[in-house]
Amino acid sequence: MKKLAVLSGAIFSVAVANAGQITVANSDIKVDGALTTGYFTSNNTGSSNHDSFKVSNFILGLSSDAKDGGIGFNVGFGTVLLPTVYDGGLVDNKAIINKSFGPIYAVLSYKPISSLILDAGLLTTNIGYELATSFTNPNITYGAVWSAQPFIYPGARITYALGDIKFYAEANKDKGYSDGSTLLPTSGAYAVGSLGTLYGVNYAISYYDYTAYKNLVDIVLSKSINDNLDVGINFDYQWLDSTAKVSGHDSKGYGIAGYIIPKSGNFSLPVRIEYVNGGSKGKESGIYSSASKAWTITATPTFRPTKNTYVKTEVSYVDSDNKIFKDSSGNPKDTKVSAAAELGFLF
Repeated sequence: MKKLAVLSGAIFSVAVANAGQITVANSDIKVDGALTTGYFTSNNTGSSNHDSFKVSNFILGLSSDAKDGGIGFNVGFGTVLLPTVYDGGLVDNKAIINKSFGPIYAVLSYKPISSLILDAGLLTTNIGYELATSFTNPNITYGAVWSAQPFIYPGARITYALGDIKFYAEANKDKGYSDGSTLLPTSGAYAVGSLGTLYGVNYAISYYDYTAYKNLVDIVLSKSINDNLDVGINFDYQWLDSTAKVSGHDSKGYGIAGYIIPKSGNFSLPVRIEYVNGGSKGKESGIYSSASKAWTITATPTFRPTKNTYVKTEVSYVDSDNKIFKDSSGNPKDTKVSAAAELGFLF
């Protein structure tokens, strides 16, 4: 899978490939979206709830490309589940600035010249390998590395393109928006970085700085080795600001996620392997949840009967060196096994 479109922030590039078009007021409006449903089950959930059926994504998107000297837009409404290896998908659906259902992303783009674009609105981050919906990711659940990265937030971004290379800078109000609430102790952030293709390898390198909270350096590399194999890697190094440090605890952490996606015809088998280090045991920084050190593995056999439909199954395993999970009786546990199945229709 080519990740250049992914890294440029086009969350729904898979759906756009199947988009229809309508003409309104002499503008070409693209329509895209998806409906996905799934079954999720997991152990060590901390309750008697071990499985559930979910509408994992419902997205309706409208967009119009910005032409030189003009303005375009990209907006999507709906609801997303955002299941992770930590929760196994046994969570409630979310929107971003609304509760449960509402705008997922909404951006106006001004393109004064062909090489320069200014985006403003509800932005999708340039950080990380994984995107906001399971139908645009190789796996159904999201990883431990993803869970500590920026996501979607109000802000403005300027991007300058020089051939296959792009440079960007942004300022935002990223407070950890999710389901109409904010989760992070910060007033916002700024970021700078570069993304594009060098010597056949798709890359993104970014520095992201939260005000009075934490900082991170993020590197993503991906490449299609041939028609039957895609690979990718995502490395994060993060550190807390002095105002966010807890006395006696570590203030740094790092995570690495590797992606291997063998393919044959309509079948593929994406595998994700991760390792995160949030500090010494008993002195965790809190960057990667409450884990000190943990590793995860996720395998997602996938069948695509047509270009706009898929069937995914998945098994994931998390192993932490401290007991961050609980069984139904409340006993602490250091492992979690989850499974999922998802049907997807893209339009």
